[in-house]
Amino acid sequence: MNSNALPSSYDNNLPIVNVIGTITEQPNIKLPVNISIPNGHEFDFLLFASGVQIYKCFVNKDIPNNWTLVMPDAYLVNDKRNQPFTPVVHHHFIQEPINGGKVVWESIIKKDNSLVVAKDIAQNVSPNGPGNVLWLVLQVTHHEGKGRFSDITYVLRVLTLGGVEPADDKCGTLYPDGAIVKIPYQSEYWFIK
Repeated sequence: MNSNALPSSYDNNLPIVNVIGTITEQPNIKLPVNISIPNGHEFDFLLFASGVQIYKCFVNKDIPNNWTLVMPDAYLVNDKRNQPFTPVVHHHFIQEPINGGKVVWESIIKKDNSLVVAKDIAQNVSPNGPGNVLWLVLQVTHHEGKGRFSDITYVLRVLTLGGVEPADDKCGTLYPDGAIVKIPYQSEYWFIK
C-alpha cells in the first residue's frame, strides 16, 4: 500500500525531510471530555494537515438528499510555523476496511515505509463552530511497514478548520446527483502510543 508518493504539487526545491513528528510535546489545549488520550496511552507527536474533505451528493426520492464523505485527501507537515510546507505524510481512505478501519496515514519520506489504518471511535463537534469538521478519536486497526507509525495506537483529530459539506438542501438543487465537492480543511493530528 505504501508508495512514498509525493503530491503532484511538490516543489523539488524544498528541503528534504527525513523524520516524521518533530513536535513531541503535547499542546496545552482543552479537549472535550470524549476527545482524550485513552488511559494507559501517551502523546507521541503531532502533525499539521492541510487538504480537502471530498463529499458526494446523493439524491433519493425515498429519503432526504444528503452528502456522504468519500475521503479526505490531505498532506501533513511536521511544523507549519517555521518551515516551508514540506509534506511527510499522506492522509486518505482505503476502499476495503481492515479490521473495521479505513482511515490511513502513510509516510511519504524515504527510509520510512510505515502507515496506520484506523477507525473512528469518538467524535465531538468542533468547539470553534459548526463550519469546522468534527474532532475525532480514531483507534488504529492495522500497522504496515517500519517507521514512525509502528507503535501508534490512537490518532486524535483536533483544532479543525473548515471541511464541512454543503447544506443538504444544496444536494439535488445547486449540485446534481453524484456531484463531487472538495472542501478545504486544516487540522492537527495527534499520534498516540
